[in-house]
Amino acid sequence: MEEKEDNEPQAGNKESNVEDSSNDKIQSLIQKINNLSAELEVAKKNVLKNKNEHATLKVLFYTGLVVLLAGFIYSNYVLQRAHMRSMERNIISAEQRVSLEMNSIKMEFEKEVKGLHKQLKSVYGTDIFTTLDRMDLAISQIHPKKEQTAMLINRVRLHADEFSRALKDQANRSKIKTTP
Repeated sequence: MEEKEDNEPQAGNKESNVEDSSNDKIQSLIQKINNLSAELEVAKKNVLKNKNEHATLKVLFYTGLVVLLAGFIYSNYVLQRAHMRSMERNIISAEQRVSLEMNSIKMEFEKEVKGLHKQLKSVYGTDIFTTLDRMDLAISQIHPKKEQTAMLINRVRLHADEFSRALKDQANRSKIKTTP
């Protein structure tokens, strides 16, 4: 019987060992669940924090993009205005240079015409207008048979008349300029 009594405490001991080990396992599982729950809370907070940071970064990115676009448009506008002003100044400068050159050429032409006029007057004893009138008279007495020759003669007469008028206008202008 003693054996049986020995066996009974062993059986009770086994049950208490099983209960202790199952309580330990339960406690271990509860602790793991609590740790996982705490880790999940930390992960949840990190996800929310990352979500907020992501939204902030999006706002910053789009704000930066808008600022860059506005800066590009403004700088492009300023550069175009500066380019237009520069072109206007260059055009005005070119016009002034052309005007000065035209006046210089005009004065040289007037000097040459006066020089030719003096040379013709001293060589033939008559002025250029008389010479042009004589040339016109001589040409008008020619009666060509070909139509092409007649057209050329008429063209020469027309050019001579235009040249004579231009010289007379020039002479009148230079008289007006020297009179005051």
